[in-house]
Amino acid sequence: MPLAKFEIMLKRTMGLDIQSIGRPMLERALQERQNHCGVDDLDAYWLLLQMSEPEQLQLIESVIVPETWFFRNREAFQEMVQLQQRWPRLISGSQPLRILSLPCSTGEEPYSIAMALLDAGMPPQHFQIDAIDISPQSLNVARQAVYGKNSFRGDFLSFRDRYFALNEQGYALSETVRQQVRFTHSNLFAYDLLTGQAPYDIIFCRNLLIYFDRPTQHTAVTLLTQRLAPEGLMFVGPAESALMMQHELTPIKAPMAFAFRKGVPKKDIVKAAASPAAAYTPLTLTPTPRRRSVPNQGLSRAAQSKATPAGGATESVSQGNLAKIQLLADQGKLEHAAVLCEQHIKQHGASAAAYYLMGVIHDAADRKQAAADCYRKALYLEPMHANAMTHLAALLQTQGDLAGARLLQQRARRSTENNQP
Repeated sequence: MPLAKFEIMLKRTMGLDIQSIGRPMLERALQERQNHCGVDDLDAYWLLLQMSEPEQLQLIESVIVPETWFFRNREAFQEMVQLQQRWPRLISGSQPLRILSLPCSTGEEPYSIAMALLDAGMPPQHFQIDAIDISPQSLNVARQAVYGKNSFRGDFLSFRDRYFALNEQGYALSETVRQQVRFTHSNLFAYDLLTGQAPYDIIFCRNLLIYFDRPTQHTAVTLLTQRLAPEGLMFVGPAESALMMQHELTPIKAPMAFAFRKGVPKKDIVKAAASPAAAYTPLTLTPTPRRRSVPNQGLSRAAQSKATPAGGATESVSQGNLAKIQLLADQGKLEHAAVLCEQHIKQHGASAAAYYLMGVIHDAADRKQAAADCYRKALYLEPMHANAMTHLAALLQTQGDLAGARLLQQRARRSTENNQP
């Protein structure tokens, strides 16, 4: 039996475009489930699948690859804390801030949101977080809230000392954070999802849309914006920014945050971003001392790249240029951003940060091979660039190179474990 029926079923139940993960991954998942169920062939497994909702969930689990960690792309959390301060009703405390994390995977993202707001001084009763995922297994991990070293990456780990206790199973999250998050098993396309509930002030939907085809992406964004309050914030993944511009969502001028606001002209956002904070202290993530140095993982430390010229003035100019290019990309001006990024590399020399940004731009423009080439160049210059590894692994997976993707993911995990204090 051809795979087409299975592809249609997965698209209907979870919106998955099989091209986003590659057919080899689907074939492997089907073989594993067929063997597990003890059926002779795909025809028999298809019949079983039609009669068993639990088996449908097991197949979905087999094609999901949860890859997340606490404060992933921390700029989003910093921007969330600073922008939410401008909402008068939060200052008065008349209504709690409503936040949605979808998909929430194993819980690192919604718990990061809670820790960021608590660190900023927001009282627990002033916000509530709904976290939704299609995977029961991921939700079980999230509810248990005990994590291994792979969930803690980078050198901004002071939050771990404040909110986690180490035991025999791993790092157990404090009840103070856990009680702020409510987990639900569902998915974005469920007909009754959030029916009758008030809209959300903030929605995190990062790196989900990349698994959909174009029509499904637009349907997904429409559903999300319907659930977003006027002037609400939407945070998406790096390769999903251009899509937001087609749905009357205005980009926030904050490099690497990939944040958008609903129904607010650009000039108003710029004005708000420049105004002083009114309620809570902005989020600061203080680097935790490490045993060994950790290479650059983003624009903020671009000058650490091997090929970046030394000197404070040169570093400042280079970072400023890349930040401006990132803003253009956030606004959907991908071609202009790509041209300027190429010019930047010619003028300032090769750097991991510049090639990573170029890769993100190509990724957003659906130039997958060009994106992969740029991520590889970033890793040549800086072998442990975490974001480049993550993005390249995702691309290799879509191209059917599952072995290459696994090697990159394992490499990232080893780096994390080796650099834990």
